[in-house]
Amino acid sequence: MKQSILIKVVDLCSFIALTLIVSTGTLLEFTLPARSGRSSVWGLTRHQWGDVHWYVSIFFLLMMSLHLLTHLKYIKQVVLGHASSERKYRVGIGLVGMIALIVILLAPVLSPVEEGQRGGRGYGARHWQQE
Repeated sequence: MKQSILIKVVDLCSFIALTLIVSTGTLLEFTLPARSGRSSVWGLTRHQWGDVHWYVSIFFLLMMSLHLLTHLKYIKQVVLGHASSERKYRVGIGLVGMIALIVILLAPVLSPVEEGQRGGRGYGARHWQQE
């Protein structure tokens, strides 16, 4: 695979991971806050969304490490003052990215929250039965 294609794939994966991190973080903070009970969004509870958030964060860290490795030549040029710019490409990707980020950020906040059923097993079941 050519270096330029690898860089674009890594950058795209990094961007997708970042938007997922922001989206799941927003969902956990505002849509399914702590003590939200058995509520779920898209069939996943707060705990399950926390797992998604964690694994996407690890993937993002790996992608950022790979991103830095694929851009070592560019970083070296910037440090030495010899960097070139690809303005049209970067502006286009930035606009598309901004629109995608806004859409993904709003999706979990605007999604309906499904209330869990009472009963069943575990702490929650005992808690509900005592009320």
